[in-house]
Amino acid sequence: MASMAIQGVVAPAVGAFGSSKCFQKKPSSISSSSWTCQAVSKGEGTADAPTVSLEGVINAVQQAPSADPAPEALLAESTSNGSTATMTGIAEWYKVYGKSVAPDQDARAPYYGPNRPLWKGPFTKPKDVPEYLKGEYPGDYGCDIFKLARLPANYARLRTQELMNGRWAMLGITGCLTPELINSNSTPGFEPVWFNTGAQIFSDAGIDYLGVPGFINAHSLFAVIVVQALLMGLAEYARIKFVPEGADPFYPGGKTFDPLGFSSDPEILAELKVKEIKNGRLAMMAMAGLFAQGAVTGVSPLQNLHDWLHL
Repeated sequence: MASMAIQGVVAPAVGAFGSSKCFQKKPSSISSSSWTCQAVSKGEGTADAPTVSLEGVINAVQQAPSADPAPEALLAESTSNGSTATMTGIAEWYKVYGKSVAPDQDARAPYYGPNRPLWKGPFTKPKDVPEYLKGEYPGDYGCDIFKLARLPANYARLRTQELMNGRWAMLGITGCLTPELINSNSTPGFEPVWFNTGAQIFSDAGIDYLGVPGFINAHSLFAVIVVQALLMGLAEYARIKFVPEGADPFYPGGKTFDPLGFSSDPEILAELKVKEIKNGRLAMMAMAGLFAQGAVTGVSPLQNLHDWLHL
């Protein structure tokens, strides 16, 4: 914008005469010395040539930020088509068959910017959406009842916490349901009900991982904590150490973290970010439901579903 402002001031003078020269006027005071650029053509004097003072240029530059585009325009520009990244076969397949919109439409448009869905749907009023929630990030539906995201630092921290907890919840809900789906019968060393699984470590048989006797048998809670801390630490170290330069550490991409290449196209990545946070929120609610049903009914979630459906 600064260069555009300078061009707007200097270009008319230079364009009219073809060349320019600059000279310094004698300062009338110590604090006010000015440079004057005067456009002249070859063989002509400078009497009638328009002048452009340095003060005028500085004033134009200072006024330039006020002409910056609105955040909505910047967002629209950032979510426009035209990616030059090379997509993999999987990414190309997803762009045709996996998108939530028609293949010829940009999948980012329904989820970002001013046209995204808002938390009250058609009943959302302008006053219901804080001005600092502009749809720049995935999963932003304009809801912040308690004004927790008012400060940018808090907003960044809350986004990070929600994303990480959502990912853990998706892993947790999978781990809670998969053993019971594989085998609903209890055996020595294997307990399919999620809230009874951990208690098996204190039994004589211990815990047989994956229900396979002799595969991995855990008897020590301390050893389990150490191993899990080691595995988590290695994963976090890899995320920080091997993230590609300039990449978001929470969406690092690359061959290490995205072997299927879904992040090779910005449009696909933007849509998958929304899908991830939505599924993460659903998983967090599901885990809260599992905690509640386990405490109230004392039976597994699949057994609750079986009883509710009268199967």
